[in-house]
Amino acid sequence: MPWILFRHFLLELSKVLLLTTVIIVVVVAFGAVIKPLTGNLLGPGGILKYIFLAMVPMLQYALPFSAGFAATIVTHRFASDNEVQAMSVSGISYPVILLPQMFLGVVLTIFMFFLVQTAIPRFLGLMCDVITHDAAQVFVSTIRSGEPFRAGNFMIFADRIAMDDTVTDRSMQRVRMEGVAAIEIDAAGKLGTEFVARSGSADLYTTQSDLIVNVAFRDATVLRPGESTVAFMSLVQPMPTLIDVGWERSPKYLPWSELLGVVRDPSKGAMVVIEQNRLEKSIAPALLIEQLGAELAKSGSARLFCKEANRIYEIHDAMLGGNGMIPIPPAKRFTVIELEGQNPLREAATVSAQLIATVNADGAAGSSLLDLVLNEPRTRSLRAEDDRVVRWPSRIVGLSNENDRIALSSQESMDAVRRISMQTSPPLNAYAPVAKSFVSRIEHAMSETFYEALSHIWMRFAQPISVLLMLVLGGILAIWRRNSLPLTIFLLAFIPAIANVLLVASGQSILRSSKVGFGLTVMWMGNAILFALILGIGRRMARR
Repeated sequence: MPWILFRHFLLELSKVLLLTTVIIVVVVAFGAVIKPLTGNLLGPGGILKYIFLAMVPMLQYALPFSAGFAATIVTHRFASDNEVQAMSVSGISYPVILLPQMFLGVVLTIFMFFLVQTAIPRFLGLMCDVITHDAAQVFVSTIRSGEPFRAGNFMIFADRIAMDDTVTDRSMQRVRMEGVAAIEIDAAGKLGTEFVARSGSADLYTTQSDLIVNVAFRDATVLRPGESTVAFMSLVQPMPTLIDVGWERSPKYLPWSELLGVVRDPSKGAMVVIEQNRLEKSIAPALLIEQLGAELAKSGSARLFCKEANRIYEIHDAMLGGNGMIPIPPAKRFTVIELEGQNPLREAATVSAQLIATVNADGAAGSSLLDLVLNEPRTRSLRAEDDRVVRWPSRIVGLSNENDRIALSSQESMDAVRRISMQTSPPLNAYAPVAKSFVSRIEHAMSETFYEALSHIWMRFAQPISVLLMLVLGGILAIWRRNSLPLTIFLLAFIPAIANVLLVASGQSILRSSKVGFGLTVMWMGNAILFALILGIGRRMARR
């Protein structure tokens, strides 16, 4: 094909493609904003920004259809004016006549490949960021709909809620509530603390990509079912809560390099990391007890440190058993000595001791410290000649080993939790059910992360190929059916294009459910149908 004809054909294709893509992208982007808009998830300032950001991800759906439309309209005009027939008669083959479509298709396929691998994941994340920055609006709309708002480990309900417009700090948004009820969930997913208050407020701060919620309750009743305690307080201010940015968790929002890393090692997935962090908190007391038991088994003695009170507790002639520690038979008691630095202060001979996970300041369990409760202690002072009987505290709180925290890699955490899950002897057997639950949850999260990441990798290959196939199919149909209306011809290309989109999405969903072979077959079936149509129609066109 002469260069001037090729250039003219390519220029017309590019103009129609650009115009069609802009129209489709804008329409689809407006459609994408409907869901967050009707759910009151976006404020007035976030709507236009959300639409603008949505235009880039919508290109992956708009480009195949606009490519097919451009190829149909431009090629049909050439064919209906008998220009294609003239080229064919002059000795130019149909593959050469369709060279502009194929060239543009290759360029768009490469462009779309890099688009879905890098730009689109980031823009999808930025769209979620827009909603995150309008967090106060989300808070208000969620409560008004009768559903609880989840802020970290808090679930908040309210009878009435409204934005406080008197706040002048741009980095903070305040929400005021009346008739408030809140539930705090601990790291193990169990009910921790309940709050019922006459009124309350929530201050939402944004720091870079993080969202922090600081809640305050007034005239509140505080309930702790685990401790069977009730308290009435004029003001309660729980610890500030960091709300996770949800879009960072899914492989859908990862660029190519990070997505490939998750497939190679699913433990790097954000959901798996979150579960592993919860795991470490849940088994930290068990690891400390296990280490204490190893020291006791070796020499019958061990040390626990209370760094907050600057105390050391030496344990002699004890072993693990019961709810904590028991004397080494045949002894009836074992000894606990309290020291300040290297100076002994007092001594207790006790029949047994309980080891209990320290409760955090906010009332939730999951600390890496232990509390020591002595049963029937016989105590005396060790200060010089003072032999008076002294009273020990009923509960010694915040004890740890010498290093304060046991640092573990993700593999060491899994090995430790599997070891604890198989414990049958007290006191470690009390942690076995939680450990088994976490093993199951982490393995499930790793499996889900792997197959979801794998599905996105294959989807990002299948989608760009459809642009090239749609351009060629539109051109062949326009030449073959040159006496038909252009929109009729486009409809013939539109139907298999829609089928391809549905098949890619269905194949991705099947692949997520771990059916790799079947999922890949369904995912690529749409492109296979488009390719088969190109070959079949191309042969019929060549015969005519």
